[in-house]
Amino acid sequence: MMGSIDDFWLRCRARLAPDDPGDRYRVRRIGNAQKLSESLLGLIISGEKTGLFSNPDEILPRPTAAEYFVFTDFGGRPRCAVRLLEARLIRFADVGPGETACESPAARDVTAWREIHGGYWRRMREAEGGSFSEDMLLLFQRFEVIYAEPPPAG
Repeated sequence: MMGSIDDFWLRCRARLAPDDPGDRYRVRRIGNAQKLSESLLGLIISGEKTGLFSNPDEILPRPTAAEYFVFTDFGGRPRCAVRLLEARLIRFADVGPGETACESPAARDVTAWREIHGGYWRRMREAEGGSFSEDMLLLFQRFEVIYAEPPPAG
């Protein structure tokens, strides 16, 4: 068992010395289901996916560049720590190659990204009683993995 998020962060800090970021970190669960969580975390940890698009109202206060996050799986187990390189609001319609370059290989093409993420955001908005719009704001976050541990066995 990997232990608590605080224990995970202590192991991360030990690896980063002398550039120890201290106790300044936030926690974020990746994915809205276990299978998706494992898939996304695998891409993030391998370095194939270096960014996320989020609902800006779900991550408050809004993150800024140079912040640290511990990404957990769907069950809340810490899997990796990242340092944000960039965090900014962008309209869905304005997402272009500069943003999709951080996505997994299947979503790097802007047309593919719009199809995949348009469907996702449409489902999320409808589940909340809202509707999808190309004008909706997303929180774009580009990051680098600074520490990772393998998933728990079993």
